[in-house]
Amino acid sequence: MVISGREIADSILLSCRNRIKALAQRGITPALSVIFLGDDPASRSYISQKQKSAAEIGAQVTLRNLPPDTDRKTFGSIITALNSDRTVHGIIIQRPLPPEASEVRPLLNAVVPGKDVDGFVPESGFEPPVALAVGEILKDIQTSKFKLQSSNEDKLFPWLRTLNIVILGRGETAGEPIADYFRKNNCATSIVHSRTPHPEKNIRSADIVISCVGRERVITDTNIKTGVILISVGIRRDNSGKLRGDYDEAEIQDSAAFYTPTPGGVGPVNVACLMRNLVRASEKPLQVS
Repeated sequence: MVISGREIADSILLSCRNRIKALAQRGITPALSVIFLGDDPASRSYISQKQKSAAEIGAQVTLRNLPPDTDRKTFGSIITALNSDRTVHGIIIQRPLPPEASEVRPLLNAVVPGKDVDGFVPESGFEPPVALAVGEILKDIQTSKFKLQSSNEDKLFPWLRTLNIVILGRGETAGEPIADYFRKNNCATSIVHSRTPHPEKNIRSADIVISCVGRERVITDTNIKTGVILISVGIRRDNSGKLRGDYDEAEIQDSAAFYTPTPGGVGPVNVACLMRNLVRASEKPLQVS
């Protein structure tokens, strides 16, 4: 059964829109500042999705596009100013950084925790949206499979704690934060990467496979068990320029009990969860440096 990420995202964004209407009565408009070094097409596309979703719910996004080799002093002064700006509720340093940005990498954690809506800074007040997105998709599956309705996110975890979760890839923007999220909630989680012995065995034993690789047919119908739940976080473009995930949907659809499509799977939910983090940040007393 295919899971519609767009439907899940629409529900989250509707809730955000209603909360922003309440904030407007207090004269508050949620504002996100995105710092983007370089011109990576995938990152630019993701930023465009953020801008579109923010406009839909009544939030604001300001983009600062900097040269990839921006020096540490310039970058630091921008972060300091945004940390202190009471009209800015969320700050994102778009990742991954280009190779030329090595000088500013030590400043990635300079964003104050109360504005770190991406959830990457130590002691951040927020979970990474990509991890929350996977959680929302699994919550939707839980509802479909077990008919359990709940607005409480914690209700998801008793079910997940009975399952074997395998994450493919350990990148800083997806695999690692997703694994941390489930481990913090005491779910049996393992990461498979390029140096993992016997990766096929681990994948085939999984009840849930979350693939964060971004390569063609990382998952096939021969390396999964029947009834598995497949979630493709990794994306790539095929020869015709179309977005694709880590598996061929036509190939795995008869083996998987549930799976996310690409596009229209994790991506929209990821952006919606970011918007929800931004709304949460704007509802709290502003954290400034």
